[in-house]
Amino acid sequence: MKLGLMPTPEKVLAMPHAQRLKAKAPGIACGPGDRSILTQDFAVQGRGGPIPVRVYTRPDLKPGAPGYLFIHGGGFVNFGLEFTDYVQRGLAARTGCVVVGLSYRLAPEHPFPAGLEDCQDVLRWMAETRPQGMDGDRIAVGGESAGGNLAAALSIWARDNHGPRISHQAIVYPFTDATLSGLDWDSCVIPGLDRSAGELMVRVYAGEKHASNPLFSILHAELRGLPPALVVSCEYDPLRSDGIRFAEALKRAGVETLHTHYDNMPHGYLLYPKLTRTADDSLDQIAREAMRYLFRLSDSGSRHR
Repeated sequence: MKLGLMPTPEKVLAMPHAQRLKAKAPGIACGPGDRSILTQDFAVQGRGGPIPVRVYTRPDLKPGAPGYLFIHGGGFVNFGLEFTDYVQRGLAARTGCVVVGLSYRLAPEHPFPAGLEDCQDVLRWMAETRPQGMDGDRIAVGGESAGGNLAAALSIWARDNHGPRISHQAIVYPFTDATLSGLDWDSCVIPGLDRSAGELMVRVYAGEKHASNPLFSILHAELRGLPPALVVSCEYDPLRSDGIRFAEALKRAGVETLHTHYDNMPHGYLLYPKLTRTADDSLDQIAREAMRYLFRLSDSGSRHR
């Protein structure tokens, strides 16, 4: 399943920062999501200025529901919360959590650690202000692609800096290795996403100064003591081995880890629900695994659509 639904990094970087933040998932692949979910937009005051945030809740939201912060991908240079709106609505519908999406600052205008700092500031905002009455002591995080990197980095940061407690992390086809040592970068399975694109992403987001920082190159971080994890990888993906090796590294570090690999799926499939049932099946699993730890239940029970 080889799809070319995303623009190349060169085309992305030619667009203004504000335009990139507003980009949506391609309509040919992704629908509008669950419209019964209620939303409210906020501007969270972060260290780098206001951070656009959207809060998603079911109409039957229970008082003291857990929180879930989901972080969009885009190679650290593209997209905002609108891109993963389908996912955020789906997580709210499936879990009953107070789900939060954000638009973090993008490189090259705002290189590392700007995007991660925005994620940190929103996580603290969730724990301290408890939007929609959520339980600030029960928060899960997740993300896809670059957002998977940021979610894992957020877990590392929270562990090391007495940040808000994270109950579970879902790391979906993530970027994990700034050395680009994985041979999948040379597979050319996604048009425009090859080794040169990876090198460009590392250069504009982290540069030589930060490329080895364990909050960016998370495969090389100390992983002991991190929250339980779901790691998802897929076959047609230059990040395939990034995800596989990260799952193995978490397990070696003693982190409770479930690794799911999807054959015949391309990078970005989570935003392709019109094209493959696997998108919603995977979203089911992400929700179910979060609820195992947020509610300490082995099964999520009924599913709301």
